[in-house]
Amino acid sequence: MVAVRRALPDLGREFGLPRGRYPDPSNPKRATLPLGPLELAALAIESRDALEFIAAEHVERARELDGLTWEQVGERFGTSMQSAHSRFRRSS
Repeated sequence: MVAVRRALPDLGREFGLPRGRYPDPSNPKRATLPLGPLELAALAIESRDALEFIAAEHVERARELDGLTWEQVGERFGTSMQSAHSRFRRSS
């Protein structure tokens, strides 16, 4: 979680998201131009969706290469076999 929080502003800057004007937490008298909180929130949601897609790709690889069952996948994610299948199955 900490790594993701630290990486999100860098990712936003890389994508050229708009900046806002907010006080510097370390020096309230000095204003900085970081990414706006709403922009970071939207980026977090978009990133979550992208990471979910990547997770599904890796689950598919694990099932193909390691022969894992949906039961094993569900166990790893703390869910039922059916929930794992629903979450990670390849869309046709």
